[in-house]
Amino acid sequence: MIDRQPLRKPGKFTTCYGCGKDNPRGLGLEFFREGDVVAAAFTPAPDHGGYGQVVHGGVVATAIDEALGWAIYGLLDKLGVTTDLRVRFEAPVLCGRPYQIRGRIEKQDTRGAEIAAEILDADDKRVASGTGTMRYVTARAIERIGGFKWSEETDER
Repeated sequence: MIDRQPLRKPGKFTTCYGCGKDNPRGLGLEFFREGDVVAAAFTPAPDHGGYGQVVHGGVVATAIDEALGWAIYGLLDKLGVTTDLRVRFEAPVLCGRPYQIRGRIEKQDTRGAEIAAEILDADDKRVASGTGTMRYVTARAIERIGGFKWSEETDER
């Protein structure tokens, strides 16, 4: 049995489309560390649909991208921005059905990391996968780029 550890949210970042608890239109993902991966449950809402109940590809890509960010944050204790994202749609992702999103570090160096992520259905069948590159950044850089205050005391990861 793999130990499941909750991951704390960084700074005062609560409106993120992927994981922000204060974003009513967001995905509401809550990631946990499970050994050498991060994982989150994901049940797409009806308004995430593109063709009817088929989840819009951009929402699927966002979920994959969110796993990239949480992998470097939860596994390497670093902040980052996505510089490359590749997504493969392997089967329809449907609104209202439960999925699991998982991310893991493939490679890392002093500038960033390459991450792999996947979305699995309730039968553990992979329905989407992706890889991406994230460049490490400081909290100050995120504040400057995003135009918001990260926290009372800026975390300099």
